[in-house]
Amino acid sequence: MEPPVSFLPHAIPPDLSLRIGRVVARTGLSPNALTAIGLLGMGGSAALAAFGMFWQAGIVLLAAAAFDMLDGAVARATNRASDWGAVFDAVCDRLADFAILFGLLVWYSAGDRFDRTAIVLIGASLFGSMMVSYTRSKAGEFGVQIRSGLGTRLERVIVVAIGLLSGEMVPILWLLAVLTNLTALQRWLITWRALTTTVARPQPAPSEVVSEANREPQDSPFGRS
Repeated sequence: MEPPVSFLPHAIPPDLSLRIGRVVARTGLSPNALTAIGLLGMGGSAALAAFGMFWQAGIVLLAAAAFDMLDGAVARATNRASDWGAVFDAVCDRLADFAILFGLLVWYSAGDRFDRTAIVLIGASLFGSMMVSYTRSKAGEFGVQIRSGLGTRLERVIVVAIGLLSGEMVPILWLLAVLTNLTALQRWLITWRALTTTVARPQPAPSEVVSEANREPQDSPFGRS
């Protein structure tokens, strides 16, 4: 098991999660609908960022993240967790991560405000974000469950929201680039240590490899990555 190293708490108390899930379920929204609404909100935030409307993008980002936080709670409260729901949630999280960074890339690559440093940092942040998720997914195939880290999706969402709301995105992009890549390295080392210190590790069944976002208490209110 990896050391519980992270900047923020990464679990909602089960009782609280169940109560929230039941309340939200009364609206008639399914877990997948909540995931889709969250993704659309992230896309809207990205579009606003692409036009330089940073503080507005920050508000929409936080609102969209709230929907993303609720899908797993509703799935557990209504017994509607499924492998497809877990995959759908994970893919939408990756799309949302890409959308926000792509929106910033559009803004900083325009001719009259071209910023080479920002563009490089966006590329580094995108690479780090993808590697954080990929390392966790690949490790799970060999029975290594990684649920924490220095910069999981919860930290990344909060960091980007702070940058958007403050309008100071370049310093935030520096932080995001360093944080994501350090987290990817951290998870790689956790996986290396787990696989090289265990003589015989049972291989998980295929259904256990799939992301458990809608099955178990989440390691982050904003997803499992």
